[in-house]
Amino acid sequence: MEIPLFKGLGVEDIKFFWFVADAVWKSQQITDDDLNKAQLVIGLQDRALSLYIKYCWTHPTMTMKETQEVLNNEFKKPKSQAHSIKDFNEIQ
Repeated sequence: MEIPLFKGLGVEDIKFFWFVADAVWKSQQITDDDLNKAQLVIGLQDRALSLYIKYCWTHPTMTMKETQEVLNNEFKKPKSQAHSIKDFNEIQ
């Protein structure tokens, strides 16, 4: 099992990305933030990777929790879009 790719496009779900990443780290019994961040970089691409690098440059001692908060704030879906998708799926 490996961390999925996350590019930061509008169609991707950051919550799902973190869910799978946490599952991978738990299955591999990785609890060290530095190892988690090293694996995280492999999964990030495009806009998400650019943001991560920019944030690391200005905050070199950030924790994994801080990293998750920054990525969540940048790439979370607006409430209206998430509700629309849920409603659309229920209609189908």
